[in-house]
Amino acid sequence: MTDKAQIYLVSRTIDDPSGAMAPLAEACDGGGVAAVLLSFAFTDEREQTKALKTIVPVLQKAGAAVIARTSPLVAVRGGADGVHIDTHGAVQEAIDTLKPDRIVGVGGLRTRHEAMEAGERDIDYLMFGEPRADGSLPDLDTTIERAAWWAEIFAVPCVGFVHDLDNVAAMAETGAEFIGVGEAVWSHAEGPAAAVARVRAIIATTDVPGREAPGR
Repeated sequence: MTDKAQIYLVSRTIDDPSGAMAPLAEACDGGGVAAVLLSFAFTDEREQTKALKTIVPVLQKAGAAVIARTSPLVAVRGGADGVHIDTHGAVQEAIDTLKPDRIVGVGGLRTRHEAMEAGERDIDYLMFGEPRADGSLPDLDTTIERAAWWAEIFAVPCVGFVHDLDNVAAMAETGAEFIGVGEAVWSHAEGPAAAVARVRAIIATTDVPGREAPGR
């Protein structure tokens, strides 16, 4: 486990890959973004593959792993580093197809039991608190409690998603290995780069209780 959480960006749903490139690249250009999750509005696999081939090299060059909500085969063909699957999706298919060379992450976890079941599989991370499919937002206090519980007990890394940059410190204090941020970055008044810089600064100055800070 690293001493400080890393940043995990969640894209807006992409319907125009060329239009999505600028904010994605801006967010990652300053460094410090460990991963970016891409979601597409279109389901055509050829179009998704084409979009990935356009976006992935730019984000990878900036040091970010690119995870996609897509099929394992599209991820491979598009050059993505892995896939993100809802807990009731084809998790085992993704594991069988992509491991050990690529990343498999799981989200959409509604209960502790679902999280523990997912964590018993050969996955690379769990995500707590991301927006639901209908656009509603999970309760922040529950997400913070869930991330703290998981980070303290289990070896599989977790992403704790926050919907507001003001909640980054509280999530970082849980010990979650990754802080997930989405719309709060893309709609930031000063732009995505400034938002990411703020997240990075908050993480850097937030101590995790029970964990000795570097240099102490």
